[in-house]
Amino acid sequence: MSAIAKALSLRYPPLALYYAAAAPSGAASFRSIKEDHDAQPNKGGWGCALSLLPKALAGATIAFSRNTCHCPGSLGGLGLGRLEDTNFPGGREAFLRFLSNGNKHWEQGKATAEEMRRAGASADKLEEYLEGEGFKKSPELVLEYCKRSPRLEPRDSHVLIRPLTDLDGGSAAKQSSSNASDPGKANAPDVVIMLADVHQLSALTNLANYGRPGSDNVIIPFASGCQSIGLYPLHEGTQEQPRAVVGLIDIAARLYLRKLLGRELISFAIPWKLYVEMESNVEESFLTRRAWKTLDGEV
Repeated sequence: MSAIAKALSLRYPPLALYYAAAAPSGAASFRSIKEDHDAQPNKGGWGCALSLLPKALAGATIAFSRNTCHCPGSLGGLGLGRLEDTNFPGGREAFLRFLSNGNKHWEQGKATAEEMRRAGASADKLEEYLEGEGFKKSPELVLEYCKRSPRLEPRDSHVLIRPLTDLDGGSAAKQSSSNASDPGKANAPDVVIMLADVHQLSALTNLANYGRPGSDNVIIPFASGCQSIGLYPLHEGTQEQPRAVVGLIDIAARLYLRKLLGRELISFAIPWKLYVEMESNVEESFLTRRAWKTLDGEV
């Protein structure tokens, strides 16, 4: 087991996120975009990619590729390429309006909504499409946000998420120092993802700052659920001093996951280099002191 996961008594095991050339046999994934479109054109099936996350937490491998990222944001959010919004009902303009003030005041948007209705889209999905999610004040601010998000060239065709123990036995100490500096080497994932409650999140934030100068070794970006476990920590992993990323602050993602994971958990995504450092610091840090043990219920 990961030393961090053991010290924090995490409810769920840490997950590993990494690039791969193909999905392994038996991996859970969505149907291809073409299959879905051929079966239900214009239905507006842009379900959250993270709805597969509980399968990984239960021990399975989940797989994503360009061909199975139905939500336009999940392609870039999972580090598989630039934002692809042409598959979104109504196109790019509709997508920008969807994230902000909606499509109900736009003739093309209303026409697309009617097509979706005839194709069998649910009342909730139609309302969301027309009213918008309200995460930015205007389509212009959505566009600016998209332009300023990190850009990554995918290193392979798939992104896989599976229990960390499936890769390395859960212990970063087993990895060589060269392996820690190069996440692309065998057995080392790109990102380690942990789900934490408020006390565990506090501990993870402290531990990420424990062995480094400064106080900003953890960030909480305005980001979608998939960006916070994929794009942002993957981008941080390319930096000299990568930072951890607090996520699942996306209201839409939390809506999808609330019944599957509960309402109290937040994600903490750690680039591999930082994870190795944090693992090595557990035994000498506050995690062995009275304050944490008391808070954690041991004392």
